[in-house]
Amino acid sequence: MAETLAGLPSAPVDYAAVPRVTYSSPGTASVGLGEAEARARGHEVDVNTMPLTAVAKGMVHGRGGMVKVVAEGGGGQVLGVHMVGPHVSEMIAESQLIVGWDAQPSDVARHIHAHPTLSEAVGEAFLTLAGRGLHQQ
Repeated sequence: MAETLAGLPSAPVDYAAVPRVTYSSPGTASVGLGEAEARARGHEVDVNTMPLTAVAKGMVHGRGGMVKVVAEGGGGQVLGVHMVGPHVSEMIAESQLIVGWDAQPSDVARHIHAHPTLSEAVGEAFLTLAGRGLHQQ
């Protein structure tokens, strides 16, 4: 790392917290652990998948897609976020912060996502895991 070469303190890179994006149609973006990987590492997980078409902007785009959140069971920290659909490469930054800061679904559920946007589906996925879903139960 450049910090080490400059004599500055540096933390090791958490490669699971580095966002991964595939520029394709549909696009894909993810950060953190997938459901199978989380279970293989011994985590009990809660998972929610939110279709992008469940929010107004997703219906306008009409191209499908989804947001999937993997969290430690019982309201624990978010372990991973995975997206497929239009513009997901632009939406992954928020999820990188959520995973990197060990946030819980209830931490994210307190924040409002602008309407109408595709990122509303991200917010809704966390609201549902926090027990406050608007379009899901």
